[in-house]
Amino acid sequence: MKIETLPVRNGHFHFVPVPSVKTLSLAFVIPAGSASESPNEAGVAHLIEHVAFKGTEKFDEFTLKFSLEVVGGSLNAFTTKDFTVYLAKVPYSHHERAIEVLSEIVFRPLFDERSIELEKSVIIEEIKTYDEDYESRVQDLFAETYLEEPYSRPVIGYKETVEKLTRHRVLNFHSTHYGNVEIVAVGKITKNVLEKLTQILERHNKEVDPLDVSPRFKPEGISCEAKNDLTQIHMIGGTFLDFGVTSERYPAFMVLSTLLGSGMSSVLFTRIREQLGLVYDVELVNQLWNDRGIFGVYACASPDKLERYVEELRKIMKEDISKDQFDYGKQRLIGKLQMITESVSGIFGYVIESIISRGRPVPLDEMLKRVDAVTLRQVRSLWREISERAWHWSCVVPVGSEDQVVKVLGS
Repeated sequence: MKIETLPVRNGHFHFVPVPSVKTLSLAFVIPAGSASESPNEAGVAHLIEHVAFKGTEKFDEFTLKFSLEVVGGSLNAFTTKDFTVYLAKVPYSHHERAIEVLSEIVFRPLFDERSIELEKSVIIEEIKTYDEDYESRVQDLFAETYLEEPYSRPVIGYKETVEKLTRHRVLNFHSTHYGNVEIVAVGKITKNVLEKLTQILERHNKEVDPLDVSPRFKPEGISCEAKNDLTQIHMIGGTFLDFGVTSERYPAFMVLSTLLGSGMSSVLFTRIREQLGLVYDVELVNQLWNDRGIFGVYACASPDKLERYVEELRKIMKEDISKDQFDYGKQRLIGKLQMITESVSGIFGYVIESIISRGRPVPLDEMLKRVDAVTLRQVRSLWREISERAWHWSCVVPVGSEDQVVKVLGS
């Protein structure tokens, strides 16, 4: 699988030709997310992602979606702390319409007052949903209490800030940040595809000031948020990483993460769930940027099992990675990377994920070589380093259990 990159006006094309398919997957990646916002406009990047689908200078709301969906295609978007991504997938015979629709959504949305107010109402309901989904809520709490501004804020914003967002703020954020667009294309790549995309960027892709901020961390501690309707404790424990996806250590970290948390044969799942029955769900919630990151473990346990869970996790942290565990992680990771090439969606996701981690798309053959070169000694050393650092804990807990949780985690 070869990832080709071409510079264009104020951005790049990243494309992967897949000659055997008759589809085209496209993504317009904008280098602006919630970290680009000021505190009093928290949520505006996510609001723009919503309202952009409500109509453009050329298409009304229905036509935007219908024109792709009627031919079997799809249209979607998502916002992160650093990026906003708009995606489409269509049969190749309709690629020109997909390019036109995405370019309209990204560069020429109407942002009419009624649509903005409507989507603000939708997002406030979305905020309530997230707050009542305790797995999501504990992840936001972890960021709020461990990361400095602006990365501490949830991508979706807060009810109080979203309610106050105006059309003027929406237009200003879009005008200020929607440039330096990167385009990802996977599937049937032809001269016409490249020419059409070039025309779009030459016409619309202005230069904008890059985001000059990186994640910074607060001192480690324990934060608890109590809820009346809970019977279990949702918790994340983790620590900062002083390297990211561009580091030489990243392949070893991928192997470590795989052996610890990927699959039912992983260390955490086998020990904590299968052998001891302490939790239903235990998983890694890592986040990496280009030069730093977070290692985190999420679990959900009943209060009477909390102490045993923490005890067992700390045992695992003190143990060396065994040769069998290392072999499992390395072989599984290599296999999962190889299987990416089986589907357009796998390749598409791999390239997008590389970009939104602030890295460069690394060809899979090159990544496979890096992973294959990882040694047991490297993985053991990395695990010791992570385990010996101070950890930060965030928990969403039943009312009345706060003192018990703090006592157990602080022991």
